[in-house]
Amino acid sequence: MGLTSKPLAGPGYVVLNILRIMNIIALIMVIVASWVMLVKTFVVSKFFFFDAVSHLVTSVVGLFLITSEIQLFKSYFAKNWPLLSPSSGLVTLGVIMVVLGVSTLGNLNKEATSQASLGTSFWRIVISAGILVAILGLLNIILSFIFRDRDLGITARQVRSKGAVAATTPKLLSTSGSIHRSYSYNNASTAERQASVRSARNHHHQHDMNESRQPVGPRLPINISAPINFNHQFDDYVVPVPPNSHPARSMSVTRPAETHQPGVGGYWEKI
Repeated sequence: MGLTSKPLAGPGYVVLNILRIMNIIALIMVIVASWVMLVKTFVVSKFFFFDAVSHLVTSVVGLFLITSEIQLFKSYFAKNWPLLSPSSGLVTLGVIMVVLGVSTLGNLNKEATSQASLGTSFWRIVISAGILVAILGLLNIILSFIFRDRDLGITARQVRSKGAVAATTPKLLSTSGSIHRSYSYNNASTAERQASVRSARNHHHQHDMNESRQPVGPRLPINISAPINFNHQFDDYVVPVPPNSHPARSMSVTRPAETHQPGVGGYWEKI
C-alpha cells in the first residue's frame, strides 16, 4: 500500500500547487541574493573571481529549477533530466533547494557578504532567501513521500498536475515510463527481426546443400520403351516376361537357333 490514496489526491493538488508557487518565489529570491553578493564581493574583495563564479553558478541553478517548475520544456527534461521531469517526484528538487539554501546562508560568514558590507536591507534579502529555500526544500521532500503511491506508480508531480485524475490514469502520465516501454519494445522487435533473418539464412543454406547433393544424371534404373515399329517376323524370338517383374524386363530377346544364323552350314542352301 502506498502512502497516498484517491481522497488525498484532491487536497494534494491544491497543496502542491501552492508549494510550487512558493518554490518559484524562493528560487527567484536566491537568484537576487546571489547577484547582490556577487556585486558586493566585486567591490570589497580583491580575490573575487572564485566567489563570483560560485554566486553565478548558484543563480544559474536557481533559474534552471524555475524552468523545471514552470514546465516549459517537458520533453527536454523527460529525456535529459528525468529526476526533474513531470513523471518524477519532488525529492531531487527538494535536495537541491536545501543545498542552495545552505550555500546562501554560508556566504554570510564572509567579510565581503557580512551585514556590515551588505547593509541591513541586502543582508535581510540574503538571509531570508537562504532560510526560505532551505525550508521549502525540506517541505518538498516530505510532501513527495506523502502524496505518492508506489503501487500505482503515481508521483507527487503527477498529483500536482492532474489531482484526483492521477489515481485513475497513472500509466498515461508517466513520460519516462512510456519512453522506457517504447525502448524495450524496439529492442524486442529488433531481436525478433534478427532471429527471423538468421532463420531465413539457415533455410536457404540448407536448401542449397540439398540441391548440391542431388545427382546430376538421371536416376537408375533407366526404363527404355520397346520399339514403336515392331517387326512381327521376330515374334518367335521374343519371350514375354511375367507382369510382376521389373518394368525394364517386360520383354526379353532370345538367341536364335544356330541353324538360323548365317555362316552355319546349310543355312544359305535352305534359302
